[in-house]
Amino acid sequence: MPNNSIFRHWIWIGSIITLLGISGCSLSSQTNPPDTLSPAAVPSATTQVEPSVAIPTSAPEATEDLSQEWTDYKNENFQFSFAYPSTWYGPDVYESDGTLRLAIGSDVVYPYGTSREDQISTIPDAYYITIQYNQNQNNLTWDDYVNSGWITSYLELRDLEEGGSYSTIRSLAIKVRDVTLGSFQGVEYIFTLPDTAQTERVYGREIVVFDQDLNMLQITGYPNMVEISDESNWKADYQRVDESYLENFERIAQSITNY
Repeated sequence: MPNNSIFRHWIWIGSIITLLGISGCSLSSQTNPPDTLSPAAVPSATTQVEPSVAIPTSAPEATEDLSQEWTDYKNENFQFSFAYPSTWYGPDVYESDGTLRLAIGSDVVYPYGTSREDQISTIPDAYYITIQYNQNQNNLTWDDYVNSGWITSYLELRDLEEGGSYSTIRSLAIKVRDVTLGSFQGVEYIFTLPDTAQTERVYGREIVVFDQDLNMLQITGYPNMVEISDESNWKADYQRVDESYLENFERIAQSITNY
């Protein structure tokens, strides 16, 4: 079992699985994505694998040829680059102790740490994407991760078939597909709330992948300022916005290089 102090940095940088922290990162139709991703929680005894749910999760083939309407970002400190739509805001860049966090969006992107009161959203049906690259500076092994308990849900998702779902009392994840991004491999999934926990609006898409050195890459997409047509079925509108930006999400993910 690894020393808990080893994981303090990793827990601070964010969850390996955002869906398990949704009780602390509610995404209402008027709220920007959280500045940090919530720490993972070990699933409760009631955790179980549910049958597939009726949420389309198929992803289009990524387009390799990024047009001139896209902008390249490069970070020499981390030898990290990606491309994003030129009309989008950002990127906001935050670096700390082996962690690179980048935020872009179709609405204004505020600097990391800006208070909620100072973040003003004006564009309906907007979308934000955060990219977080975490270097394995502590040389953790895979057994260290497994024994820590905080990647339990990642392991569950990894072993599911596409379209399969995994839930706890407070979270529901639907596996989209297995993902390979260069030397990184992992999963893409949709996270939301189960029908038994419809107390807030949480819906997003995430890719979590590791390379052979156990560096981690996390790409998260959040609909924002979603125009709700039916309060009793708000997920349908979040899904609509998410899918309208799906091609951008996949192209951004496929453009990432760690050179």
